[in-house]
Amino acid sequence: MEEWARNYQHLLREQLPFLSGHTPDAATFHRVFARLDTEAFEDVLGAWLQAIVPQEKGEGIALDGKTISRTGVHLVAAFTHTMQSVLFEQGTEMKGKELVVGPAVLAHIPLKDHIVTGDAMFAQRKICEQIVTAEGGYVFTVKGNQEKLEQDIRLYFQDLPFQAPLTTNRMVTYWKGRKEKRIMRMSDDPHLLSYLQWPGVTHVWECTREVKRKGETTREVAVGIASFPQGLAKLATTEHLNQYLRGHWGIENALHRTRDVSFNEDKATIRKGKAPQIMAALKNLVISILHRGTVRSFPTAFRQFAAHPEELFSFLGLPEVAKATVLA
Repeated sequence: MEEWARNYQHLLREQLPFLSGHTPDAATFHRVFARLDTEAFEDVLGAWLQAIVPQEKGEGIALDGKTISRTGVHLVAAFTHTMQSVLFEQGTEMKGKELVVGPAVLAHIPLKDHIVTGDAMFAQRKICEQIVTAEGGYVFTVKGNQEKLEQDIRLYFQDLPFQAPLTTNRMVTYWKGRKEKRIMRMSDDPHLLSYLQWPGVTHVWECTREVKRKGETTREVAVGIASFPQGLAKLATTEHLNQYLRGHWGIENALHRTRDVSFNEDKATIRKGKAPQIMAALKNLVISILHRGTVRSFPTAFRQFAAHPEELFSFLGLPEVAKATVLA
């Protein structure tokens, strides 16, 4: 950051005159970032991103956690499926506290008419109740942490009652020699839902996933719960359910993996104070801005902006140095 500011003083002088000649050195960045109020910083970034990121009715919002390597900082982010942008992120230095941070993250984002997706960790009564109270919906996998709930759902699909209401969707995809077949079954059986007594649940589902690659076949069967509020009832189909489950993993590929691969987060040596969390929030900001600008390849965009920094100012909407909007 220090090198970039020093190398492009002439551009900063035109675009950001209050920084020209006064840009901090690396030690100052380290010192200031280590002491910043992370909650206040994330509140400001979250409010700004939610203001600029369009969210359609029925948008999926992935909730997932990530640990910053060698720091002990655990972060939980809310990430939109379609725009692939971070709406809010909050961290804790206490392992296992993701379930405390999760509800706090949800409290900072708009949930009405949106579907929250997450892995089994977030299949908790209080979290589901929080979502449906805010007039949102959810799609969660259920595993051993809710053992009785998992057993009840698996038993239902193994021995379906007579004339059980059931919809099925089959999907086959091919990618680099890998064949994946997914069979989704979903039910809104009122007898089962009444028996489960789970906050807001409108459907239960079972997803059988079979993957063939290099002559080997793996098979797994996952089950879960879903809630589609009245305003999103038209989305209560196996096709949409499949899309929400697949869309959830965008947070791993388009956020967590991008921070690791494109920004070398796991190899970073910034570990003091609040600096790792502040840097993670800044990376989220960059990722969200680039995704909103339809950037397809981060390495390509980085090279383009490094070779033609004036295009970065144009991309960010600073018109004084404007040659062309970069489309990477």
